[in-house]
This record gives sequence, structure tokens and C-alpha cells, in this order.
Amino acid sequence: MICAVLMLTACVGSFARDYKIDWYSINSGGGLVTGGSYKLNSSIGQSAAGFVSNTSYLHWIGFWAGDLPEPVVPDSIAAAKMLPDNTYVSISGRIATTSATDFTGFFYVEEENRSNGMRVAVPAAVSGLARGSVVNVIGTLGTTPEGERCLTGPIVIIVGSHDPLTPLGMPNRSVGGGDWGIPPLGQYGVLGGVGLNNVGLLIQTWGKVTEKGAGYLLITDGSGDAVLVSTAGLSTIPHVNDYISVIGISTLYKPASDRLRHILPRSNPDVTDYPIP
Repeated sequence: MICAVLMLTACVGSFARDYKIDWYSINSGGGLVTGGSYKLNSSIGQSAAGFVSNTSYLHWIGFWAGDLPEPVVPDSIAAAKMLPDNTYVSISGRIATTSATDFTGFFYVEEENRSNGMRVAVPAAVSGLARGSVVNVIGTLGTTPEGERCLTGPIVIIVGSHDPLTPLGMPNRSVGGGDWGIPPLGQYGVLGGVGLNNVGLLIQTWGKVTEKGAGYLLITDGSGDAVLVSTAGLSTIPHVNDYISVIGISTLYKPASDRLRHILPRSNPDVTDYPIP
């Protein structure tokens, strides 16, 4: 028999709470052990380790859980983006704007007030993740080759659900926005970016299809440079000269030295005809 202790490693929000520390005696012969407030996995010859969580806390459980650094707990996604790459962080209670099946290898979370969003890179789809899932994420800050800040190698726990967030509407020229902070501490915007940085946010924009190619469209509403729209995962693709509305994640495209406007629709309903008066 072995004993397992609950150890607090991350708090939700920017304030602390007190939690009771209990001991449980479990069989260390391997397998899954559950109780009213815990779920432990163990293997033969090793101490049990796992997580216990609810909507307001995240605990490591185990006699030994490896060499784990204490994560930084920023009070917002924006504050997390101001930290350097390789910082280990905990971001709790954020809302997923994409589901487990929308993209391969990553999903997005966003502040409830839609002020900022971030990509979370995952090696496999997170089971049960839906648009509107409330998640706790612990991972290492990184930056994609295009310059988008992200969390890598994360631990992801779904702790609740929320009404799916609605997209922020904006003209083409506002997609991407300007730099936030002084990148790489912050978030790069796009070439000629106008207004607040919105890389990582769920947005909506409109325009006329001016070009169609393998995996992409270009659209313009006349307000600025054309916006690249990914068509990966879409089964119905608009045609050149169609007027369309596009919902998707604001991200970056970097074919050379410049970062350009790029939108990732999640599924077919995100791209619809846009009626012209």
C-alpha cells in the first residue's frame, strides 16, 4: 500500500484559496483508483500520480510527480504573452473557441470578455473539448515560425462549460492589428496593422473573393490589403467574385519577411454568402 497527498500547484485567477489536504491509502499494484474527489492512475512498482480538479482548483496528486517547476500564474492571456518563451505558465478558467475536431495539433482559448486569445499546441485531440468548454491549461510559452505566441506541451483539463463566444466583427484592415508589447515579448501584428492586436481571437469579416487556390482564398472589402482565408477542412469552397462572410481565428501568414492577415475558419458554417444590398 502507498499513500498519496494532494498538493496545490495552480490557482484560478489572481487570488489564493485555502484547500484541505487529505491523505488516501491506495493499492499500488497498478490500475485506476477513484473516489469522491480524486482520480489516480498507478502502475506496478510506481507511486500513483494524477490530477484532481473542479471548476475552482487544479491539484497534482501523487507520492511523486516528477521534477515539475512551479508555474507562473499570469492574470490574463495578454499578461502571459508578455512573458518570454520557455516560461512555464498556468492559465485557468479560459473558454475554448474551437473544438477537438476543428483543427489538428492545436486549439484556441479566449478571455470571456473577448479581449485576447491564444493557441494551445497539443500532440493529440483533447477528448471532450467543445466550443465553450472552460479549460485549465498548464504549459510552456512558445512562438510559432509565423510569430504567433502559443502554449506548448500542455496539460489540459476541462472544468466546465460556457455559452460559445461570439466572434468580434471587423473590416479587413483591422484583421491581425498592430504589434502588442515589444515582440517577441508580446504579440506580433501584421504588416500595416491597424488598431488593437487580435491574433488568437475568434473574429468575423467580410469581402469579395479575388483569388482561389489550393487550400486558400483571398478576400477584400476594399478597406486594406487582401486577407488570406484557409480552406483546409472545408468541403464547400466559394468561387472567385463571390461575396462571403468569414468567421475564424485571426492568425498570421508569413510567406517571406512580412507577417500578413490570415483567418482560420473552423468548419463549413463559418463561411457563408454575404448578401449585397
